[in-house]
Amino acid sequence: MVTAMSFDRAADFYDATRALPPDVHDRLTEMLLAELAPRRLCLEIGVGTGRIALPLVEGGVHMIGADIARKMLERLVVNAGGRQVPPLCVADVTVLPFVSGAFDAVLASHLLHLVPDWRTTVDESVRVLHPGSVFLVDFGGAPPAPWHETISAVLKDNGVVRMRPGMSDPEPVIEHLKGRARARPLTPLVFPVARSLGQDLDDWEAQRHSWTWSLSRAQVETAVNTVRGWAADNDWPLDRRVTLERTIQWWAFDIASSD
Repeated sequence: MVTAMSFDRAADFYDATRALPPDVHDRLTEMLLAELAPRRLCLEIGVGTGRIALPLVEGGVHMIGADIARKMLERLVVNAGGRQVPPLCVADVTVLPFVSGAFDAVLASHLLHLVPDWRTTVDESVRVLHPGSVFLVDFGGAPPAPWHETISAVLKDNGVVRMRPGMSDPEPVIEHLKGRARARPLTPLVFPVARSLGQDLDDWEAQRHSWTWSLSRAQVETAVNTVRGWAADNDWPLDRRVTLERTIQWWAFDIASSD
């Protein structure tokens, strides 16, 4: 039974909605390379379009990529543009098709919040790691905009609740892995991002975010129109841009040695 969310429908627009400033992306790659350079073989689960894996491959890391969405993997090959493509496989992250202890590192970026059975995903990741290896996780998340709480209430009144089916918080994962892994936060990457309510509404209306995929077009349109009405009533220009501080925080879970 498949228990992970497929991003096949997002393959054509995923990169545009997840792109980082070039300098931030370079800093992220350097940080991950420092963790992975000594490792022999690494797996990224939910590898998607390769935004994490491809720069690591260029940096000399031996990668394998797994994703449930075949179209995302096809986009990864296109994104490589003739550069080296790591071995890829279509796989459910809750049932990984690898032998136990096969990898020196497993990466999961913006994945665990999408998987209702996140504990099984964590367990599978640990299973395919050998003692002394590392599980690297970015739980994702974005800074709340000034309109976040008010708009969430407006959406809820229209039957729309932004929910993540999996886990976005490291603490339950730390607890789940107690005795099997030691958790340590990597250096946070902090940078400014600009957003407007109009951009949010455009993304919701186009259903670019996975939390909208379970909603009907009518539900989304009604909710968006209600928010536009709220903005007009409260003199909030849809194109007003605010600058927020975003933090990318990766966590390393060092798998206990067998000694």
